[in-house]
Amino acid sequence: MAKERRIGMHMRTGRGLDKAVETIRALQLGTVQIFTGNPSAWRSAPVDAQATAAFKRSLQELDVRPAMSHAMYLINLASPNPNFQKKSREALRAELERTEAYGCQYVVTHVGSHMGDGAQAGIDRVVAALDGAKFDDLAQILGRLPQHAPRLGVTIDTAHVYASGYDDAGTDGMRTTLDQLTSAIPAQRIRACHCNDTTVALGGKADRHVNIGKGNIGLDGFRALLNYEPLAHCAFVLETPGDEMLEGRENLDALRSLL
Repeated sequence: MAKERRIGMHMRTGRGLDKAVETIRALQLGTVQIFTGNPSAWRSAPVDAQATAAFKRSLQELDVRPAMSHAMYLINLASPNPNFQKKSREALRAELERTEAYGCQYVVTHVGSHMGDGAQAGIDRVVAALDGAKFDDLAQILGRLPQHAPRLGVTIDTAHVYASGYDDAGTDGMRTTLDQLTSAIPAQRIRACHCNDTTVALGGKADRHVNIGKGNIGLDGFRALLNYEPLAHCAFVLETPGDEMLEGRENLDALRSLL
């Protein structure tokens, strides 16, 4: 019997939420990620209550879960700048409100950069904002916010992990990296995996996504990820380049073939 995994992709919504639903249905997505606003600006357009209500109903009817929103890229909860911190907190709060209107269960946000103040100072600010680049940093953030355990989890990105210096390429590399991850962070606190291949050098600190099997991680790496039982509950979300119905479909087929 084939293993069941919730596999989907980041979906563009600029053409309208109704068009996004058509694509979700055509590709038979099990999970989805969207932007609820402009990812590169502090202000977003007001929520269209009628359109978002219809989108929310469609997600339920199609059994797409979890649905996730990706918060804007500008948010930096680790920033030492008080004004930037304030804007980041307000933006995250607004994102949480929009996410509920869209029917999404999760919000994905980057923890941010300490801007030279040191990892510990950055972690302190993230913890304060919510009540790293390394697995232990994320574990420390979670450990210092036990009151939010039911609501606060981790999304890993295969390309970011590789660019951060964890060698998750190939079968052995991915298994070793996932063992390290789940040793630092309880598996149930890991809610989603962004599935992206990359051509960035190991530890290259750059964000460059390529299609599945076309980069350093390779098909064997993604096979190891999808078949890693401690993370079987996760949403596996593509953030790869290209058209959703062309390259997107090819990437979906590639992941599905690895189970």
